[in-house]
Amino acid sequence: MTDQQDIVELPAIPADAPEWVRNLPSNGHFVDRSKLYDITGHLLFDSLLNSNGIRHFYYFMGNEKQVERAIKAFHGQATSPPKHADSIDQIKEEVRVAFHLGASICGHKGIVHGGLTATMIDEVSGAAAFSAIGPCFTANLNIDYKKPLLVPSWVLVRAHVDRVEGRKAYINATVENGEGEIYAQAVVLFIEPKKPILKPTEQN
Repeated sequence: MTDQQDIVELPAIPADAPEWVRNLPSNGHFVDRSKLYDITGHLLFDSLLNSNGIRHFYYFMGNEKQVERAIKAFHGQATSPPKHADSIDQIKEEVRVAFHLGASICGHKGIVHGGLTATMIDEVSGAAAFSAIGPCFTANLNIDYKKPLLVPSWVLVRAHVDRVEGRKAYINATVENGEGEIYAQAVVLFIEPKKPILKPTEQN
């Protein structure tokens, strides 16, 4: 069973957020990633999470089974890809994250840096891959940028597993405004390493 301490109600979404953001909690389970693994040094948590960068991000999965798989993977417990059609449908449940973006993450003035768009896609896609194949690394990230993403703004990043082939998970992802307007689309390949991932303390 899922440890209920790992499924939490995150701080309330601001009242001035768009309606699509305020409606998101009813569609999935929030996951507090800081409870799942050590986030020390994590790019989003340690460097970008501030009032001028990424002001907030609300992270959730579609159902409890998906959360359970992710928690097992984050804790290094054995997990294997689903073997039958019903389970294959389950891994396609989306991971969705609503990001509230501040004004100091631009490339061109007032427009989000393309590298940050890639970072958000990589983060959310990685969570989808983790829930399918366990700890893994980005091997390829192919992005089509559709429209400039202006700041400040709220954006929704969605990712789901398209298919699993052995140690490989192929992820489809989008960055949008939550109402169907798409800023970027991506296909991302993650690969599970042949050897277990060592923690820094284990590498010495």
